[in-house]
Amino acid sequence: MKRSLSDCRALVTGASGFVGTWLTHYLINQGAEVTTVLSEFNPRSQFARLGLDKEIRCYYGSIADYNLIERAITDGGINTVFHLAAVSLQDLAYQIPWQTFETNVKGTYNLLEACRIHQDQISKIIVASSDKVYGDSPILPYDEDMPVQGRNPYDVSKSCSDLIAQSYRHSFNLPVAVGRFGNIYGGGDLNYRRLIPGTVQRLYAKLQPVIRIPSNGIYIRDFLYIQDLISAYMAMYDYVDREGQGDVFNFGTGHLWDIKEVIEMIQRAMNLEHIEPLYEHQKNSEILHQHLLPEKAKSMLNWSAETSLEEGIRQTVEWYYDYWNSGSKNAMLGVV
Repeated sequence: MKRSLSDCRALVTGASGFVGTWLTHYLINQGAEVTTVLSEFNPRSQFARLGLDKEIRCYYGSIADYNLIERAITDGGINTVFHLAAVSLQDLAYQIPWQTFETNVKGTYNLLEACRIHQDQISKIIVASSDKVYGDSPILPYDEDMPVQGRNPYDVSKSCSDLIAQSYRHSFNLPVAVGRFGNIYGGGDLNYRRLIPGTVQRLYAKLQPVIRIPSNGIYIRDFLYIQDLISAYMAMYDYVDREGQGDVFNFGTGHLWDIKEVIEMIQRAMNLEHIEPLYEHQKNSEILHQHLLPEKAKSMLNWSAETSLEEGIRQTVEWYYDYWNSGSKNAMLGVV
């Protein structure tokens, strides 16, 4: 994905998160000037480990602070926005729904309002959404014309954020593209409550992997590798423009796996098939089956996922081995 982005002055919200770190690193390597708004600085994060805070302009505060967002846009002469900041975990959204709505909903409309006020300088806005916006639909796979109907706190917050972004595009001609993604994985994700990094961490410590199951079956998901996700962001970057051209796109592989299959794949990659998984019943159930149809992105953006789940997991496991064996043993603390 070599290209020149020397004319790109980007605001990346959520730049210190898993996806934000990869995107920020990519943008910098292609010559972009990057600004971010961070709620806090985590010295143990991959963002800090790569020294990205020293290569970009950082503002510290809440994404829900309109004045801070506007100052970041004006000070940095921002012409491109990648909006990734969000409370992104289902169980955390159940625990603190008010903060989830504050960040995911208020943060989105504050950002887009600042872009509207400074519309003369903003040429591209890319908003990260989720397959969760489709809710628990009996119709699979999801296509972009299906209704947005989240029900759980996280799902609702992303549904609102998605619709707000579309509203600003339709009502104010803002150049907004919305990407709806399935489960994203890859090296650098240090949130071990997620399925793939958590399973790799437990197996590395020779503990049983945990399969969390609801009362009505087993979760089935699409899994998108981080490098394919970055190419999706750049496909939207190339598509959206100042004239208000934008749209909503699903991004996924088009393939489905249940979480037991994913864990078995990780075990094979780590040569630890002999460790039997531990089954736990989940109190707050998520949507059981989710499946994105990526045909629109393929036809309009010439985008498709190139990494198989098996290859992506192999590369992900390799990343964690390198990370833990390079002196980052403190990352292994708190295995549960």
